[in-house]
Amino acid sequence: MKLRRTTLFIPGTMEESQVRETIATCGADIICLDLEDTVVPARKSEARKLIVRLLNEEIWGRTSRAVRINAVSSPYAEDDITELVSGAGNRIGTLLLSKPESTDEILWMDALIKRLRSEHDVTEPIGYLVGIESARALTDIDKIASCSPNVEGLGFAIGDLSASLGVNISAYLQDRSLYPGDLFHFHRARIILAARTHGLWAMDAPWPIINDHATLLEDARWGVMMGFDGKLVLVPGQVRTVHEAYRPSEAEIAYARNVLEKMERLANAGEGSGVVDGQFLDPVVLAPARATMARAAAPL
Repeated sequence: MKLRRTTLFIPGTMEESQVRETIATCGADIICLDLEDTVVPARKSEARKLIVRLLNEEIWGRTSRAVRINAVSSPYAEDDITELVSGAGNRIGTLLLSKPESTDEILWMDALIKRLRSEHDVTEPIGYLVGIESARALTDIDKIASCSPNVEGLGFAIGDLSASLGVNISAYLQDRSLYPGDLFHFHRARIILAARTHGLWAMDAPWPIINDHATLLEDARWGVMMGFDGKLVLVPGQVRTVHEAYRPSEAEIAYARNVLEKMERLANAGEGSGVVDGQFLDPVVLAPARATMARAAAPL
């Protein structure tokens, strides 16, 4: 089971030694080096060179590599992709695509990357994590999710999507009691539905109040319950809190272990389902139980 509980953003212009230290020590499952909003236009070329250099270094341990590129509609995306694939194509892993508005943008990426792969002998797969950042993208989410075999995941971009929809996110971030329940329940559910329909993974939005670990923990647990594979985090200090949210409780672990043991007893008796100790069990319980045990075994 590939761990995707946390995806940590690191600006592509952060001081190089600090980036290396963060990669080595933060414990995130995925680190996404950023070329988009955190990098001003005058420094994008500098950031590309640093990111290519870092991708090629043996400093990553178990952490997966990712890079957020600029929107295809921007004047920077072609240079982003060209430099990344030509300089570190076998080391990228995942490209996070910002602000897609149509499937044409993703198909354009496919064509460019296909050419670059051939020119630079890139043999490793490069997947896309597509940010859902606008009303149009959310409306067309199934088309976006299914337009290319390189799309591997969908991400909930809470800030840009809120702006597109006119959601009063500022008030909600300060006081979640202003709205009954989760203001973003529909948006989250829609992203998860599309991801599961098309065999993709789903990344939950970040909690932007950096030192509010109590709400971060609650928000991450909501995401776990809904079916997200992980959550975007903004600073290394949020990583452990999200990992704790994704770690099942002792009661959940005991229940999952019990289910697996009982299903094994049924299988040994030549039965696919049945009542064991007063509980009806059939194969549908296996996947959740195994997922619980896998999350329990993951490092904090």
